[in-house]
Amino acid sequence: MARAVLLNDTSTRFHHGCARVVRLLVEGLAREGVEVAARSPARADWARDRAFLEALGSADLVVVNGEGTLHDGAPLGARLLSVLDHPLAAAKPVALVNALWERNPPCWDRWLPRLALAAARDEGSAEALRRGGALEARALPDLSLSAPWEGAAGSRRGLVVGDSVRAAPRRALARAAQRLGAAYLPTKAPPGRLWRWGPARAALWRAYTGAWSGPLPPLELAPDEGAYLARLARAEGHATGRFHGVCLSLLAGTPVWAVASATSKVERLLAEAGLPSRLLSAEALERLSPEEARRPLADSEARAVAAYLARARGEARRLFADLRALCP
Repeated sequence: MARAVLLNDTSTRFHHGCARVVRLLVEGLAREGVEVAARSPARADWARDRAFLEALGSADLVVVNGEGTLHDGAPLGARLLSVLDHPLAAAKPVALVNALWERNPPCWDRWLPRLALAAARDEGSAEALRRGGALEARALPDLSLSAPWEGAAGSRRGLVVGDSVRAAPRRALARAAQRLGAAYLPTKAPPGRLWRWGPARAALWRAYTGAWSGPLPPLELAPDEGAYLARLARAEGHATGRFHGVCLSLLAGTPVWAVASATSKVERLLAEAGLPSRLLSAEALERLSPEEARRPLADSEARAVAAYLARARGEARRLFADLRALCP
């Protein structure tokens, strides 16, 4: 079996979408006969990790999980790409997968021609990678969509509202949850028993959202990826500011509304999935009624989403096969 190392293991961040991405990435490689021998967690300094460097030295393939890290010249993004300069990675194929690429400095372009494969999660990122010099750049949907959700469908009741990485949209979504009578379902859930205690949960929600007044909506902390998807599948509608909140709503078949993130990743996802009208401005979010929040996808939207999900699965299979082909 070939051996790979993985940089930017985002499954360590208690984020259900990221956990699903990394799980499906590792499983997809394993099906092709590639074992992930070592992982460097998100935000870790992989170059100072002795165990990871030892695995890097004997690896056949280096896989960089781009996710939402490679934008605006972020230092953490440069740290990931700098693996191409490390002596232990010399002459090894380095593949960038599941990447957003946006507003990066020209000096980053020096790394791109040296990638054996670059897989972006939207067409705009793929084109930017090609312009920067990536020789093999493709676009395929986020790897969270690379396998169907196999949970049981049930009856839907009520609305859920998610969170955002940005403070202002997070407050706006919290106010929407109050106004719509919706449950609040973040894409991240902190571990520990403390949050089962009502006063602690209330304090957590107020501090996290900045909504210090008004009613406290039910705060639902899904313990894992499966529970999060199952909860979405029971909802009549979902409003979120998270990229993976949108992705997992598509998997669960839940009507979704989204506000923009810090990058254009949410807009790009909705456009490519055939749901551009489901992007909400701050003003539109304030006007969103319970009836509109529950509005199901139109037939044309549902067909577009089905095609997008089918494409995600097919392109992911091709990606994993091509990653295996890079190994000796």
